[in-house]
Amino acid sequence: MTKIGRNDPCPCGSGKKYKRCCLPVHQAEQDAARTAPQPETRSRPLWEPNEADSEFEELVRLSNRVPELIEQGHLDEAEQVSRELLRRFPEVSDGIERLGHVHEARGDIENAVAHYRKAAAFIRDGGAPDDEHAAWLDDLADRLDPP
Repeated sequence: MTKIGRNDPCPCGSGKKYKRCCLPVHQAEQDAARTAPQPETRSRPLWEPNEADSEFEELVRLSNRVPELIEQGHLDEAEQVSRELLRRFPEVSDGIERLGHVHEARGDIENAVAHYRKAAAFIRDGGAPDDEHAAWLDDLADRLDPP
């Protein structure tokens, strides 16, 4: 695999330079992977509150905020929230998928399809080869850009 230069066109197809498009997201993903906390090994009762519960609630809040902003026509803010999802929760596909929704709302079908396919691949690469949501994302991409 060849290395992408900062001033090369972004491989996502946006037409922007890599440094102005996906480089910050990729760097954040790499930083998060390096500093990811190790999973907790002790068991705990399901009713015991912990930090992961509030993190999950924040993930859900941010992820649900994107379609609301799109519906209100606030596409730039929806993109910012999607990128925040990518930065804060690189271990889930929500940020990638939500960026697809933003691109679709802007009429940028090529980038929307690329993000939907990337989110589906992300889910499968995470060990869920038959995941229904990944299949749904593939179907959505195929409807927007038939093979």
